Amino acid sequence: MGWFKLALILAVVVAVAKGIQLFNRHCLRRFGHTFFTMRGFWLTAIAVNLIWWGLYFWAKAIQQHTPTSDGLILIALGLAPTAWLLYENIRDTDLLHGIGGSSLQLALFFPLAVASFPLLLVAMVVIVVASYKGGPALFIDR
Repeated sequence: MGWFKLALILAVVVAVAKGIQLFNRHCLRRFGHTFFTMRGFWLTAIAVNLIWWGLYFWAKAIQQHTPTSDGLILIALGLAPTAWLLYENIRDTDLLHGIGGSSLQLALFFPLAVASFPLLLVAMVVIVVASYKGGPALFIDR
């Protein structure tokens, strides 16, 4: 029974991935627009992280009995790229395909965007720490 469940889960994952590929190819043929691009990922990542951190700061403010305006501002700033992404996708396709593709982008890029933000912060700290060890450029050129 365990192998059957594993095979069923694998079949569902493959079917969903294939369906997303077919949807993307269909939109490319019909409208000349693909949904899963780096630009779409970055818009989604910015929106997801702003909304995620906005909700975190909003909930933290409620716990600490402080004003919740900081979290609400971050949430509003996160909704702006989401609206822009939705607008671009609807403009380049039609209403049904634009909303469906935007929903797929947000759903599929959400885990990657949330996981990539802490990794980006760690990489930035490593770069800053590594730059302290380097000498001035004048000494390196000699």
